Amino acid sequence: MKKSERLNQELIYLSDKKIFHLKELEDHFSISERTALRHITNLEQLGLSFYTQAGRQGGYHLTNNKLLTPIRFNTQEINAIFFALEAIKKISTTPYSNEYDQIKQKLLKSLSYRLQEQIKLQDKVVHFNSQPSLNKVKYFETLIDACINIRRINVQSSQNSNKEQNFQLLDLFFQAGN
Repeated sequence: MKKSERLNQELIYLSDKKIFHLKELEDHFSISERTALRHITNLEQLGLSFYTQAGRQGGYHLTNNKLLTPIRFNTQEINAIFFALEAIKKISTTPYSNEYDQIKQKLLKSLSYRLQEQIKLQDKVVHFNSQPSLNKVKYFETLIDACINIRRINVQSSQNSNKEQNFQLLDLFFQAGN
């Protein structure tokens, strides 16, 4: 996991805490004491405000419990977002399939307790049934990068390994795992 991702995960973890101890970060994220101390320094540079207190009641006391930027959607929009995330996750395999659970976790943390419970209930009562994609999406990141950054790509023919063609992609069409 990249450092920026780990720091983001730590911010999410701390978002509903008023106090935390170094050992909590070490245990939860399986990191050493030294790494946890570096991460706390990095989190402070990112805007995490806290003070330390020594002794029995000591630890890191967060002074601002709003670590995450609030997102303002109405209830219908929130339900639609989580419905779409589950639908996409079930419909087909995409290059971003591993990211859906992280997106969901981040979005849930930004919601009130009532809305979190509503989304959890929606997950329990709505079931998606679909045929999994037979094809693994190959080279998606390369293809989307070529489209976005207006780069040409070289494609080698599977029938004639000596024949290579140069393409400029304008857009991508993705359907049913193809």
